[in-house]
Amino acid sequence: MLFLEVCKIFNKIENTPKRLEKMDYFIELIKMAEKEGSPSNLKKICYLSIGRVYPEYENKELGIGPNILMEAIKSIGIKEKELLKSIKETGDIALSIEKLSSQIKQVSLFQKPPTLEEVYETLKKVVEIEGVNSQKKKIRHISNLFLITSPLERRYIARIILEDMRIGMNVPTILGAFSKYFNVPKEKLERIYSVVNDIGIIGAKLMLGVDLDKDQDLKLRLFRPIKPMLAQLIPSIEDAIKEIGTPQFETKYDGARIQVHKKGNAVKIYSRKLEDITNSLPEIVEEVKKLKEHSMIIEGECVAIDLNTGHPRPFQDILRRFRRKYYIDKMREEITLRAYFFDILYCNEILIDRPLRERRKILEKILFEHNNWEMEREKIEREIKSPKKIDISYKLTTDSVERVDEFYRWSLSIGHEGIMIKNPDAPYTPGSRVKTMYKFKPTLESLDVVITKAKIGMGKRKDWYGSFEISIKNGENGDLCPIGHVGSGLSEEELDKLSKMIESIKIEEIEGEVIVEPKIVLEVTYEEIQESDKYECGYALRFPRVVKIREDKSPEDINTLEDVKRIFHIQKGKGIIK
Repeated sequence: MLFLEVCKIFNKIENTPKRLEKMDYFIELIKMAEKEGSPSNLKKICYLSIGRVYPEYENKELGIGPNILMEAIKSIGIKEKELLKSIKETGDIALSIEKLSSQIKQVSLFQKPPTLEEVYETLKKVVEIEGVNSQKKKIRHISNLFLITSPLERRYIARIILEDMRIGMNVPTILGAFSKYFNVPKEKLERIYSVVNDIGIIGAKLMLGVDLDKDQDLKLRLFRPIKPMLAQLIPSIEDAIKEIGTPQFETKYDGARIQVHKKGNAVKIYSRKLEDITNSLPEIVEEVKKLKEHSMIIEGECVAIDLNTGHPRPFQDILRRFRRKYYIDKMREEITLRAYFFDILYCNEILIDRPLRERRKILEKILFEHNNWEMEREKIEREIKSPKKIDISYKLTTDSVERVDEFYRWSLSIGHEGIMIKNPDAPYTPGSRVKTMYKFKPTLESLDVVITKAKIGMGKRKDWYGSFEISIKNGENGDLCPIGHVGSGLSEEELDKLSKMIESIKIEEIEGEVIVEPKIVLEVTYEEIQESDKYECGYALRFPRVVKIREDKSPEDINTLEDVKRIFHIQKGKGIIK
């Protein structure tokens, strides 16, 4: 299969705004792979169409930003001045290389057009290049690809490299195409995807005609992380009890989500973004290895602890530990960690369809802990300042508003964010924001947003970007919609850090404002959400303020317009939107 034929379909997909038409064009790609009898080619097409080379759960990246890509483009004969001019006009490096292709050095007339497999394998090599002179080696591979491809192919190669295809394809749309072509309910495919986090393997299995319910590759398995189940905001404890009956309440920890996989003596720890952070958390690995259970997947929150008070340290300390690759022993002495586990997804068998009350009992048996707050409060308070590395979440199961209120205030008093409210009869639903798990905090829910534009600051901030357009997701397709601008809440150190990050991902600059790849996630608070016709989403944040740079979250994790509407109605005392 020629890569050019795939790119022609990508171009059709890009040129229609209609989701159903995008699905129909993607079905043409399925038929092309089917005609060749190649499930592996369909797998590759799935990855490339969403700007990836590897499955989503692997979190492997090409590691090439716009600046390195521009060096590769210049190396094949395109003049820098004309390239920059074209980028300013189009706002797209990929369209610019396509437009300026006449300047590229000629290659042999006998050069055969590259196949999909050849392009894909070259991109895989680029991902795997590390070490000394890695940038030069990556540029050489990319340059060679540009030299042997057509202008249209260059457009999409450049976009794959930047992991931004701009054709409007995403996982939900591909699942819709699969559902339509293979006649499988989309809800079923969504459930499978939530477990495998690999759109390519689903396509390959559908083409092979396997029994989706029995194929073991499509089941939860060790060392293939899944996206965590997410909670919604609820306006009051009374509402939670009214909805659930007798919920299980747990302390909401001020830390970062982790998922731990264990088989025998092998342990891997994954972040919320599904990144392998095992080497950064050796003390957690050591403690998990001591657990007698042979095979399991457990989920929890990792917290940086101040042993003098038992309270959590600043969130930034967690990120310092997660990002650390060298001198880990020194950092381990400086920042003490504790993992509070609250769920188990696998224990010698898949558990996600079991109710929470059963999963909790299994977890308590493995950890030899209950942490029932009413019965064990003295023990819990004694151990808060202890050096223990792993623990189980503090819980309270009751239908008494008064007791929950006391537990909630106690959780705040030890430095945490509030409480989680869980339906004990609910299964675990990976990757979904469910109505069986809620969070309750003392202030209106903060929002996770992504930076889409940035402006140079003034006065003391003249050397940094000081104002940032922030956006949320709008709809199933994941389109981004601005909801305000934020500049307050950031230290000079954070401004410097953000400015460097933005320089590496900026796409276009117009009169002091730059458009950037939507990769930087911020957690922001605000005084209130207002209805507004200034932004397409219909809402704006009043006095937003940055709480944290959320390097532990990806753009996929940001809040949606539905979340904003829900919070708006809670804010107005109208309750949750059903």
